Amino acid sequence: MNRMTNRGGGQQSIIPGGPLGKARYAMAIGRTDEAERIARKRLERTPEDAAARALLAQALLQQRQVDEAIAEARRATRDAPTNVDAQMTLSAALLQKGRFKVPAEAETAAKRAVQLQPKLARARVQLAEVLIANNDNAGAVLAADEAIKLEPRGPSGYFMKALALLRQKDYEGAAASADSAIRFDRDKQLPQAEYIRANALVEVKRYDDALASLNAAERANPLLGGPQTQSLRGRIYFKQRKYRDSYRVNLEAQLAAKRPKVLAPLLAGMNMVALGLFGERGPYVMLAIVLIVVFLIIYGVSLIPFAGQWIATALITIAALGLAFSSVKQIEGRVLPENRGLWPITFGAIGGGFIIGAVVTLAVEWVITGFFIHNPPLFTPNTATVAGVVAAGAAALACWGVPKLLARFGGAALIAN
Repeated sequence: MNRMTNRGGGQQSIIPGGPLGKARYAMAIGRTDEAERIARKRLERTPEDAAARALLAQALLQQRQVDEAIAEARRATRDAPTNVDAQMTLSAALLQKGRFKVPAEAETAAKRAVQLQPKLARARVQLAEVLIANNDNAGAVLAADEAIKLEPRGPSGYFMKALALLRQKDYEGAAASADSAIRFDRDKQLPQAEYIRANALVEVKRYDDALASLNAAERANPLLGGPQTQSLRGRIYFKQRKYRDSYRVNLEAQLAAKRPKVLAPLLAGMNMVALGLFGERGPYVMLAIVLIVVFLIIYGVSLIPFAGQWIATALITIAALGLAFSSVKQIEGRVLPENRGLWPITFGAIGGGFIIGAVVTLAVEWVITGFFIHNPPLFTPNTATVAGVVAAGAAALACWGVPKLLARFGGAALIAN
């Protein structure tokens, strides 16, 4: 919920005529594919047209072709360093690409756009969005305030200020800014503002108003009614002591998140209590509880005579695999590459990475142990556990890295053909 919809460089206040005017109009009415077609046709005739390339990057970004959008935006900024739309689109694309760490280039491009057009409110909004992603909430508030001064009736500046203030735990300020964003959002382009308002209102114990905001957010955009929204609704019900309703929506959230049906009821109960009692710290408390439970289970299994330690080794290796590949999914948005032609070689890389990681780890352990013990055993439950964890990490690294290497050196195109 912390990022706005793909805006690219944003819409122009005046749409000029000509091919680029038609492309911008197509963008304005949601025909991004048509805008892409017009921009590409223009670039076939005049490849040096930076405005057309910036527009192409915007169209690609709105179609979630982020890597292509970055490439086109970078070229546009090289060809025309003073093109504000190109700088803003590059910043927005890099912001979408960086899931955990936003590249410094994203902030540089946003600041460059502000320098080029200091009185352009949406450039300030773009900068505020990048600063929020970089956890510079104080800087984001300043950038949002500048955007509001330049465009007092523009909802985006208020939205960014609300989000930054929410992260600063200024809940009254966040609710007030979200109210302004909602009031000025006549085209209903920022339903996320209702969600931000709901989060702030929960903290100031205005539970009925928070529920009303959540319902308004879902009506405006059904995609906002996912597990995160349901968990927040469950937290509100818990605060209102409507425990049955709280459990019901938490269970719906777990099922919507595709948790195993056997575990969903237990996870729903744990989530309900953790969020209800600890609020924003609830997920960390729940994670700690899960880790403790898993540790106790593995420890109990290890006490089984003869096979217990080997079973525990297998469970730890499986858990490490799950955690490693979940990390890949968090970073890339998916485990396997989008190009299905790369799947066979990716599976091979995963298997190879696992085997190499296990063998190398066992060899290193055997050599190090040999300094202290004469003729040490090669394979014990302890050495196998360490090897399994390292092998899981190596397999996930291969899954993430091999497709990227192929794409970088042209192997992906070769396989696709």
